[in-house]
Amino acid sequence: MKDIYKTFEFDIVKSILKSYVKGENALERVNNLEMFSTSKDLKEELKYLDEMISYTLKYRSIVVTPHKNIIPNINSIAKDGVGNVDFFYQISSLLENVKVIKDESSKDDNYPLIMELIRRLNGLTPLKNQIDRVITRDLQISDNASNELKNIRCQLRNEERGQTSLINVLVNRYKDILNNETYTLRNFVYVLPVKSSYKNSVSGLVIDESDSGLTVFIEPKEILESNNKILRLKDKEKEEINKILKELSLFTLKYIDDLLIDIEIISRLDFLLAKANYAIDTSSNVSNIVEKRVILLKNARHPLIDKNKVVSNSFFLDNQKIMVISGPNAGGKTVCLKVIGLLIIMNQCGLAIPTSEKAELCFFDHIFVDIGDNQSLIDNLSTFSGHIKNLREILDQVTPFSLVILDELGTGTSPLEGEALGVGVIKFINKLGCFGIFTSHYEGLKSFALENDYILNASMAFDEINIQPTYHLRLGVAGKSYGLELSKRMGVNNEVIAMSEEYLENKKKSDKETTLALLNQKLEENELIKNELIAKEEHLEKKFHSLDNEIKKYKALENKIYLDSEKEKEKLVSKAKDEIDKIVEEFEKQSSFKMHEVILFKKKLDDMIKDNDEDDDSNIIINVNDKVRIIGSDISGRVIRIKGGKAVILTNQGMNLTISQSQLEKYQPKVNRKLKYPSTAVFKTQKMVNLECNLIGFRVEEGLKELDKYIDDALVAHYKEVRIIHGSGTGALRNAVHDYLNKRKEIKSYRLGGLGEGGVGATVVYFK
Repeated sequence: MKDIYKTFEFDIVKSILKSYVKGENALERVNNLEMFSTSKDLKEELKYLDEMISYTLKYRSIVVTPHKNIIPNINSIAKDGVGNVDFFYQISSLLENVKVIKDESSKDDNYPLIMELIRRLNGLTPLKNQIDRVITRDLQISDNASNELKNIRCQLRNEERGQTSLINVLVNRYKDILNNETYTLRNFVYVLPVKSSYKNSVSGLVIDESDSGLTVFIEPKEILESNNKILRLKDKEKEEINKILKELSLFTLKYIDDLLIDIEIISRLDFLLAKANYAIDTSSNVSNIVEKRVILLKNARHPLIDKNKVVSNSFFLDNQKIMVISGPNAGGKTVCLKVIGLLIIMNQCGLAIPTSEKAELCFFDHIFVDIGDNQSLIDNLSTFSGHIKNLREILDQVTPFSLVILDELGTGTSPLEGEALGVGVIKFINKLGCFGIFTSHYEGLKSFALENDYILNASMAFDEINIQPTYHLRLGVAGKSYGLELSKRMGVNNEVIAMSEEYLENKKKSDKETTLALLNQKLEENELIKNELIAKEEHLEKKFHSLDNEIKKYKALENKIYLDSEKEKEKLVSKAKDEIDKIVEEFEKQSSFKMHEVILFKKKLDDMIKDNDEDDDSNIIINVNDKVRIIGSDISGRVIRIKGGKAVILTNQGMNLTISQSQLEKYQPKVNRKLKYPSTAVFKTQKMVNLECNLIGFRVEEGLKELDKYIDDALVAHYKEVRIIHGSGTGALRNAVHDYLNKRKEIKSYRLGGLGEGGVGATVVYFK
């Protein structure tokens, strides 16, 4: 039997998923991804995935960095092995990632499963500190790894520096017998370019000679002795490094269990993040796994077809557990089978699936499939024999909790025998109680499906005018094959087409075929009526939304008019205040006026403006049935009701609007009233508030005081978003800032800065 993963191209889905993972351990999880064996395990996995998708959308992806698989190295040191520099560097990187995840992840009780994974991570600070003390960032053993290593390297550096001085001394000593005035390097060794005739004048080792033979390159005895000393020191250095790595390996063994837990959890988070990001990018949803035997996929899409070209279809099997899909060749029947099969496999592997809403699916113990031409030249099997071989294996293994998908049921033999075999398979599947989805061209199977209510007829819609498929699935309707129409369109001889149509008409004269044709006609008519009703419902929905939008526009206009008037009023008050303050300043300069007299004068002005406002309000008298207009607009109508200071008007457009009487005017011209005595109430000019608050350099207590004052100012300034700069450092100030933000009810949400926003050294705050 064919590999169902290969048949439904699940390996391609896995290859796409691999591009989302970061570490080698998570990559291995994707490579080993298979369907869960129990419903319980699948439900648990989908809960984790649902949380991760929601968390990622609300905040941002948890930061998981790339990691190598170091489990084989851990197993090696557990057997008395010694870890190398790269191994310990990988451990340090892993523990650094653990710290970032624990520090930067948003603590939210709405995600208990994800929070529990993060809580279980072990920081292993002593191990990380020890590794960082020994291993440098450039993957070298630090001089400070041990006192002995530091001493050896100090001697090495001194000896190497001494060689430079020594070779210069030797050059000067033998300058008269050298072909050049300086030394050179051969195989990383200092040598003197001595004239051949004087080679015995220099005590040392001949390393090389020139092509002409006029020069020999000699490593002087003094340099040779120095190099030997360097080699001995390097051997001692290697011995000391091995000793240090051995000690570090033994130290690591103390934390091996906690380290393996960290590797497992980081790998788990990496894998979940890959699945979550893939789901977000493909607009996929996590399915609901139910005990009831059901398949409900709404607007399901094939994830491997271009989302701008793919046609979505809905599938629903409940009491009717068997679906027979008919329709023309190349009309999309096989694609429908592959959509159902692939989405159910993806779901049972713990992935989200591309549907418009959460799918509702039961758990399947097996998925059996026979799609495509199974003819085997090697086994000398015909197409029919290949299908029968697969069918036999399926029927021997299928259970009541299985799903069977068969393409072109009964094909490859005579139509009558093919129909008979198809009927037998359908009856067997129904008796067993499992789900079955089949495609067929046979009219007999369509008739059988119509006669039995446990079978759901379905067909691929076809554009009969243009004679081309639409790839839309219609439930409850059997489809035509359109073989003659397509043949005619493709230029088959008209006489042949005519004789074929005559034969077909005669064939349809039987009562059964006539009944089937009438039933199909009725079903198609019902389908048309249903589509018309859907179209009308959509039209009414659009009109409703349009009307609702108009109401919102009027409400917005009403609010705008009110706000504009308030702004104008504030401008007048502000202007008057400035003028009065100037007068007061002049009063203060005059010695003939006392300050209490100035204050008394200002109070009188306040009283006068108050009286003026009352007089001003009394001039606006709106009665029921008055024709009015909203000030500053073309909206007009008749007053039908008055509620306190507000009036309900029926506009000329037929809308009811409730609006303040002060915003209305009658049709007759109205004399503009000027403000005689503006209010003397003193308003403080709103100070400028920066869009960010820099707390770097503050201690935690001082920083929180500064932050509290800044948040209050930002709220007064009606800001929607600000940035708090706290730096990364030890994380104490950042944690204190986040604790403070969690306590402020005015804060809608916050997140760490992204690229160009300060990263983990800044927090972006959103106000309600």
